[in-house]
Amino acid sequence: MLKITIVETATDRRWIVQGRLVGPWVSELRTTWKKAHRTEDKRGCIIDLNDVMFIDKSGERLLRAMSKKGAQLVSRGMYVRHVLEQMKTGTNAA
Repeated sequence: MLKITIVETATDRRWIVQGRLVGPWVSELRTTWKKAHRTEDKRGCIIDLNDVMFIDKSGERLLRAMSKKGAQLVSRGMYVRHVLEQMKTGTNAA
């Protein structure tokens, strides 16, 4: 299951993602992103992954693409921070 909440302020748009970023839920986030993300919008885009429990390879690819479009990926959780670090360095988790 995945829950996506978008909170907008004058300075940024925060996407709060909760659950597991796997399979069909990756498609759901991608579709929501395409509908709601505006590149001409000057506000920052923050993807809050604090409540994400698992990310599969397709989820990693989507997050990488979102990051390349200017999204800031944030998490306090050890697991997600590890996945994000592995994405940055281009290595695979063992």
